[in-house]
Amino acid sequence: MNGLLECLCIDLINETDKLPKADMVIANLLIEYIGYDCFQKAIIQTSPKYVSCIIQINMEDSWVSDSPYLHIFDGLEQVHHQMKKQSLEKAMSKIDYHAIKTLEHVLPNGKKLVQIDFEKISI
Repeated sequence: MNGLLECLCIDLINETDKLPKADMVIANLLIEYIGYDCFQKAIIQTSPKYVSCIIQINMEDSWVSDSPYLHIFDGLEQVHHQMKKQSLEKAMSKIDYHAIKTLEHVLPNGKKLVQIDFEKISI
């Protein structure tokens, strides 16, 4: 469907094959919940030229900031993966993507947001 936004409800862990092809994928704060392997599968399926993602790096012990809503995130502990910039770059390199731009934003709560933009290596 040319020029039409179509929202899809897809289980990224079990239904990656239902993802459509794309020119660009933006995956902000997603990889922490599906893991590197599943993210690789999604990128292989969509086959974009560019991938932009933001990951959260936890420089202290907790991956959730202290707040009155802290326990809302208790169930996510089961699916949360600790992220590392080098591990993501290595995972993307395995599927022929290389980092073209990286930005880091240190937050006041012991966390850092890292944006990494990747480009498909032309073969």
